[in-house]
Amino acid sequence: MSAFSLREDQKKGATVETTENVSSSASLSSTASIIDPNETDKGLKRTLKSRHLTMISIGGVVGQGLFLSSGANLAKAGPAGLLVAYFIIGFVVFWIAVELGEMAAYIPISGSFTVYCRRFVDKSFGTVIGYNYWVCLLVHYSSKLTAIPLVMKFWTDKVPDWAWSGIFLVIMFSMNLYGARGWGEAEYWFSLIKIICVIVFVIVGCLTSGGVIGGTVYGFKYWKDPGAFSNGVLGVINALVLAALSMTGTDIVGVSAGESANPRKAIPQAVKNVFFRIIFIYILSVFVMGMLIPWNDPHNLSLSGRDVTVSPFTLVFQKAGLHGADSVVNAVILITFISCGNSGMYVTTRTLCALANEGIAHRKLAYVNKRGVPIYSLICTSAVSLVCFLTSWIPGAALFLVLSSLAGIAGLITWFAIAFSHYRFRKAMIVQGKDLDQLPYIAPGHPYMNILSMIVCIVIILISGWSYFVPADAIGLVGSYGGALIALAGYLILRFWTKSKLVPLDQIDLDTGVRYFTLEELAAEKEQDTQATVWQKIKSAII
Repeated sequence: MSAFSLREDQKKGATVETTENVSSSASLSSTASIIDPNETDKGLKRTLKSRHLTMISIGGVVGQGLFLSSGANLAKAGPAGLLVAYFIIGFVVFWIAVELGEMAAYIPISGSFTVYCRRFVDKSFGTVIGYNYWVCLLVHYSSKLTAIPLVMKFWTDKVPDWAWSGIFLVIMFSMNLYGARGWGEAEYWFSLIKIICVIVFVIVGCLTSGGVIGGTVYGFKYWKDPGAFSNGVLGVINALVLAALSMTGTDIVGVSAGESANPRKAIPQAVKNVFFRIIFIYILSVFVMGMLIPWNDPHNLSLSGRDVTVSPFTLVFQKAGLHGADSVVNAVILITFISCGNSGMYVTTRTLCALANEGIAHRKLAYVNKRGVPIYSLICTSAVSLVCFLTSWIPGAALFLVLSSLAGIAGLITWFAIAFSHYRFRKAMIVQGKDLDQLPYIAPGHPYMNILSMIVCIVIILISGWSYFVPADAIGLVGSYGGALIALAGYLILRFWTKSKLVPLDQIDLDTGVRYFTLEELAAEKEQDTQATVWQKIKSAII
């Protein structure tokens, strides 16, 4: 029998690899995934192109954490402590991205790892992680609406916070009504603006530090006075959660896989871009901040100083002496918040839709309209996000930091779940005799990086609220441990109630959701890539 045989679906152009002659077909199976239509993606449209995922993977989730929370992080940890925190979180995020990328490229379904956790680990585990992720994104998205009034105060403080939050909630809701293609196009240009802003920020910051512009040589003087570390090891620990928040959303590429036109090709490329985002956007940005802004600068975000809250990006341009540039940068920061809020609403909506498709949320939430929008999930998400209007009664900066801590911890729980589900996914592939050459993308470092990532996530969660015990700080403790305790209790209760068990490795479903394609399509794609000029490849990646 040949390495590839055709089923009844041949009329649709589907190809399926038989279990015979696997070794002789390794070269083909490495480029051809197998099995199953989009059972969990009914109604969603595969309209996201490679350029959308490429640009979004680099700049799509760059926003609040870097542009605003980094000021609070600088105050907590100092310039050197801030770098340490971002290096640790960046290390974890990179490995989480490659692990998720392997699964999402092979089984590209909407909701991605929320489905993987139920399928590869345990139904109760997947249910809790799904809702944890939904809440994480909801809080993350709501914190964007909470942060927008803080940014607007740079220009005026005459408009109440709830009004700004409401206006931008309507804007984000409207953008999400146009489906994945509309969202992807908007995020493409938003991401491009953010990336350009960061590049300019790094260049201007380096020139300012050296005294080329601005008239003052800074160098590393703030590393000496007031110091490289503001609170020693404790400061680094405090900075880890907000650093995690800065990089929350890396999994957006996996969640959007179900609406990607060619996930087998687009997702691996997007995953590789995560490394460059961590180094060139996050690490370089916080390094420049540490050179030009002392950790005890009163402009750094604090619970007692919302009236002087200004983004570190804005402060750097002010020190460069570029008149009017601070307003331009603040406008770009506003765009980044709209972008991240828009992405948060998109992913939260798809996550809730995936939960409904799995039968663990109301079935009406799975309804998708003609535009490919899970409209009821979108309405539900928007309604719950009205928590942002609490800024009318709670000081905006206080609520902002609490929401940020909750979202950061929930993000760490999500990363742990991705690493664990990928660990079992790969084990199941081996137990069931699957050839790894079938995978469009293979994550390096298994199983050691999975185990290390899980350990780091657990340790950070456990130590995140260390500074809030003495003296006791109820708000800080709730932000640090509230979400984790609820998730753990929910899992234990649900597992006891449903009597669910860990899925045996030989019974894990590795077929449902794998994409159909033809060998003719693969050959044509390979020929197109081979014949493309360097300029065409660059143009394809950017435009």
